[in-house]
Amino acid sequence: MSFEPWYTVKRARPTPTDPILVLNRSQAALLPLGESGRLAVPCASCFPMLLAEELVVLGELHGRPCYGYLAAEFPAATAGLIYCDLREAFSRVDEAEYHLLLRGKPILEWLNIRRYCGVCGEILCDSEQEEARCCPNCGTLFFPKISPAVIVGVQRGKDEILLAHNHKFRSRIYSFIAGFVEPGESAEAAVRREVREEVGIEIDNIRYWGSQSWPFPDSLMLGFMADYVSGEVRPDGAEIADADFYRRNAMPDIPQPGSIARRMLDAWLDRD
Repeated sequence: MSFEPWYTVKRARPTPTDPILVLNRSQAALLPLGESGRLAVPCASCFPMLLAEELVVLGELHGRPCYGYLAAEFPAATAGLIYCDLREAFSRVDEAEYHLLLRGKPILEWLNIRRYCGVCGEILCDSEQEEARCCPNCGTLFFPKISPAVIVGVQRGKDEILLAHNHKFRSRIYSFIAGFVEPGESAEAAVRREVREEVGIEIDNIRYWGSQSWPFPDSLMLGFMADYVSGEVRPDGAEIADADFYRRNAMPDIPQPGSIARRMLDAWLDRD
């Protein structure tokens, strides 16, 4: 990987050749499209009006400082850039740019939202010691928001996996059951609760699979696998529109590459 995050809040003026990640509040980015259909990160020269701005440095991309900018509307840009939804972009960029997107979106949104102290109302400044916003009046520190969430693949026997369609999905894809961890709750307890609430079945043999930072909105996804025990699949109707167990040779539309859901599902499908 050739993206190195900077875990502090630093601001500077970009040079024309420095890479810059430009996002809007609708979760889209302005990115150059290569001949192969892959997306990249543009140079700051594509946005002349931003060259005089003090922008946050997200890290180093391919050895150069990489800046970030979040706009209510996209600024005027040179030709050759396309508007791309971030969820789609994750499957169309190389590894370094992938990790930049994972970090850039939540940091830029956090800096945009965290402008004032929630204790006394004072305008916040950047901490010089750590990645935080600091109140110069009362000294309260505000760190980037990270929301722990669980995602679980439930197996029934060797050849069936539980997949569900959430009302919030933008397309007709099916994925694993997922949800946020509540205060005072363990990740394993959250797995049991989410499965019971959303599809009404009982599970056991919960085992950790892996994790992924996922910036929708600001999640740390904790992946688990589990075994079906009992109950009939009954979607709750509030979040889950449809759910069922699917066999390996009869999969519905599944998430694009880039998410932990797809990695977990691919690993299950490739298993002997």
